[in-house]
Amino acid sequence: MILGLLIVCVVGLGTLGVLLVSLWRHLQFLRREVRRLVGDGALSHAPPGPRIVREIHRDLREIARRQQEIARRIAEEDFSLRAILTSMVEGVLIADGNMQIRLVNERLRHMFSLPKSPMDRTVMEVFRNHLVHQVIREALDTGKPQSAELQAEIRDGDRFQLKHFQVTSVSLRSSGPESAAGALVIFHDISQIRSLEAVRKEFVANVSHELRTPLSIITGYLETLIDGGGDPETNSRFLRTMHKHAQRLNMLIEDLLTLSQLESKKGTLHFQAADIGESISRVREQLDARIRETRSTVTLTIPEALPRIEFDAFRVEQALYNLMDNALKHSAKSGAEVCVAARAEESAVIVTVSDNGVGIPLSDQPHIFERFYRVHKDRSRDAGGTGLGLSIVKHIVQAHGGSISIQSVPGAGAKFIMTLPIRQN
Repeated sequence: MILGLLIVCVVGLGTLGVLLVSLWRHLQFLRREVRRLVGDGALSHAPPGPRIVREIHRDLREIARRQQEIARRIAEEDFSLRAILTSMVEGVLIADGNMQIRLVNERLRHMFSLPKSPMDRTVMEVFRNHLVHQVIREALDTGKPQSAELQAEIRDGDRFQLKHFQVTSVSLRSSGPESAAGALVIFHDISQIRSLEAVRKEFVANVSHELRTPLSIITGYLETLIDGGGDPETNSRFLRTMHKHAQRLNMLIEDLLTLSQLESKKGTLHFQAADIGESISRVREQLDARIRETRSTVTLTIPEALPRIEFDAFRVEQALYNLMDNALKHSAKSGAEVCVAARAEESAVIVTVSDNGVGIPLSDQPHIFERFYRVHKDRSRDAGGTGLGLSIVKHIVQAHGGSISIQSVPGAGAKFIMTLPIRQN
């Protein structure tokens, strides 16, 4: 078509040479404009010459405008995509049909502590895990979403930590229906969920065990009494034993209710400025009978200038009772020496409870405040403990914005350090 128009123009002008020269100049001008378009997208506004040249020039300008608009949209979408991937809490990976990684977000690199960029490397080379490879491969082959739970040991500094991930892979289809262009893989960290499930299962198992033991004893003695029992002295001994284990059940239920209230924060604390020294003295009086029975000594060291602090007296005295009772139980069978001291330090009051018992093994100290954790399991049950006392102490102190810790050398006793803020924020 263009060639036909050129022939008409040549015939009309009558001078072929003049037209060829003019056309050559305009074509040279267009070449320069195209080069400039490739370079920076700029074209001059109104080139002289025949109409066909002006139309080509106008089309080139329109192409340049559309190219700039497309480039702008691509840049905006790229920015939006990167912003979304960066803000996601899940790890995201895109692999092509050859299982080579084409895109990952920073969260994924952090999840697996990847030392270097995984881009353009295969999935197996990066993760070295057959399950991840299989989930992506099946999504590519079948075109259906695939999901699996992955357990992996992730390096955290100088140690490894077991992590749980929910891995979901979906295929990304190309325009042709014959094959998948790649796969989108989402990694969701469910380690905390699995940890809570394990805690729940352990808690149910421990509660069941703690309830079963006294109930079995009470049931056995009751069956004996129902069948006729024995002499009055034996029956009296049976009743005292049942009463002891009934009290143990009652203590366990009370401690479970207390722990439930503290963990769910349903039990509101009643803060009031008071003297922590008076609370320590009251707890000492509550344990007076046990102290005399075991011929133990409890020494209080409370300075007169100790500042009044804002705390819930009932809950803090409950924590102090558990600490002092624990010290008496696990010290020597008789003649235990327990020291309770308080001092002010900057914006807090520190209360320490020390004993001269056998101490706590170093391997047990990180777990001492866990529910139902016992260092000396048999001796703890004989002493009537529920295994919840120190866990209750931890929750009470934390509810006050304080902290609780332990210092112990095996064979040289233990010291519990409770820190309570003077003022509640």
